Amino acid sequence: MSHPERLGKYPITGVLGKGAMGVVYKGFDPVINRPVAIKTIHKALIGQDLSGSSTTARFKNEARAVGRMAHPNIVAIYEYGEDDNTAYIAMEYVEGRTLSQILGGTPRPPECDILMLMDQLLAALDCAHKNGVWHRDIKPANLIVTNAGQLKVTDFGIARIESVVLTQITSTIGTPGYMAPEQYIGEGVDHRIDIFAAGALLYGMLVGHPPFQGSAETVMYKVVNDHPVLPSKVPEAGRPEFYDAIVAKALAKKPEQRYASVAEFRAALAKRDLSAEPDTGETTIIIGNHHSAPVAGIGVLEPPSGVPRSASTTLPGWDPVTLHQVELALASFVGPMAKVMVRQAAKTHIDIAGLKASLCEHLPSDQERQRFLAKFGAATAGTHISGGSKVTGAVAHTQPLSHAGSAVSAPVSPEVLAAATRVLSSHIGPIASIVVKKAAAKARSQEQLYVMLGEQVGEGAERDKLLTALRRKA
Repeated sequence: MSHPERLGKYPITGVLGKGAMGVVYKGFDPVINRPVAIKTIHKALIGQDLSGSSTTARFKNEARAVGRMAHPNIVAIYEYGEDDNTAYIAMEYVEGRTLSQILGGTPRPPECDILMLMDQLLAALDCAHKNGVWHRDIKPANLIVTNAGQLKVTDFGIARIESVVLTQITSTIGTPGYMAPEQYIGEGVDHRIDIFAAGALLYGMLVGHPPFQGSAETVMYKVVNDHPVLPSKVPEAGRPEFYDAIVAKALAKKPEQRYASVAEFRAALAKRDLSAEPDTGETTIIIGNHHSAPVAGIGVLEPPSGVPRSASTTLPGWDPVTLHQVELALASFVGPMAKVMVRQAAKTHIDIAGLKASLCEHLPSDQERQRFLAKFGAATAGTHISGGSKVTGAVAHTQPLSHAGSAVSAPVSPEVLAAATRVLSSHIGPIASIVVKKAAAKARSQEQLYVMLGEQVGEGAERDKLLTALRRKA
């Protein structure tokens, strides 16, 4: 099929995904100078929806629902528009993978990752519910995880707004296995259907499979009548009993028996203290291992599978913190292969300049090489990079990188660590204690600790806010 060169003010630069309703494009906002994702629907479908619901009403509902909310864990809506043949929504362009793709390779994520993802999801839903919006289709495919581990909720196309009565939208819209019993039996629904779906998601990550499986008919029967095996009773999962009561309450058959709010659900999970758990040294899929290649988050494309992970052993002559900082810089360009590339380069180079020059060979354009070098600053002016390009006087994004032996380690006081844990908890939830513990083991100074903690919340205003709060508590 042919694709438009432009939708509204947005030039089209690529196709992100296709479906029966329309196409998701990558576009560019020439006014604000940023990429956007553009979700379209063919106008030919408007008024011909055989389900009896109004397609155009649902589509406009997505723009209205998300447009009234501003939250770091919700994909932002910029504009709703129409041309002669297409209705479209311009929205935030997110780089990452869907949680469905992540769970396809890691069905049972580490516990700290589960807590971080759930905390972000429930924070987003809390914002939505306070604005009178419930999502109605929470599932792994509608959750995007960025390279920095930030979760984004998308696809509010079937959300219901309390103040807007769309009588043509049926209560049975949703995804089998994540739909609450009342959605199947045609009873009235409210925000607690999102609590049920979030409970099903939590169960799936703990156990490795959804709580209700089988054909659509079988799933419907199980959702309405059966109770899944408690997570701690699934031998291969190895989960603590802590989650049994939480999952059971979230998946209660009757809405009034579930958590009254997602805030209450979130508070229950926040009681899990991982700081006393033994540190196994396990590399998680989110923290310290940027798992996904840079791909579009809306209509996200399938990235390569089977990406290898490297061991966390120390390389002779190199400061582990330095290598970790370089990995974080490179991961925003090449995804999970960053760890492997950095370790391979560090085996054959003995200085920062050589290491960076080697890594630049993996980047396809001079622009990306310059952005990579600028992120942490060139160790020396005039560093030559692949393709004959040269970058001079790059400004460090964080503190200058240090080679082994170039700085004296200054231990961080327990008071600073406690304050950092409190501040970070407000951003990533109950796993803050374990994140601070691991960062403190690597940091050579208090400021370096803050920089490492800042990496846990991505980039931009959210990171700046965290760093400001950390330094204020110092």
